[in-house]
Amino acid sequence: MLLFRQIPFLFVVLTLIASCKPFDVNVATPEPIKVDLDMDVHVYQHGKVDKKTSEQQEAFRSAMDARRTRMEEIQELKNNRLIGENHEGELSVRTKPAGEYGDYVVKTVSDENRDRVTLMKKEAEEKKVSLDQVRAEQWKHWQRVSFPGEWIEVEGGAGGYTWEQKKKAGG
Repeated sequence: MLLFRQIPFLFVVLTLIASCKPFDVNVATPEPIKVDLDMDVHVYQHGKVDKKTSEQQEAFRSAMDARRTRMEEIQELKNNRLIGENHEGELSVRTKPAGEYGDYVVKTVSDENRDRVTLMKKEAEEKKVSLDQVRAEQWKHWQRVSFPGEWIEVEGGAGGYTWEQKKKAGG
């Protein structure tokens, strides 16, 4: 008798379950989610600061920022085969275009070299090695990371240097 009383209840429950249709949840976005981060880091040193050290640190930071800003321009000049990496870890103008653009190329190379020398001096000081040693390291570095076709200065005969276009990547 108990079973007959439960049948209508089970029938109602099964009817409700069968009539329920699951609904779709759309979690897709019409466009990809974009994340834009902008961060500033401020480092403060409290206490007595040597003025000379502070000026050197500012020059270092300024050179790093300027090089980062100038990076695309330098690569474009390399791609156009106007400049190359010399044996002193600096850039040299290989072909100076005429007019204002030529002046721009010379100024850009001069600014880049000034900043590179600032950074190389700082590295030499930190490593306690000569500037010439850092220049040699930078020369090898820039030879290694240059792209094929870019001008690089290589060791030539009799202790001299010659210009050539890099032939293969990584070499």
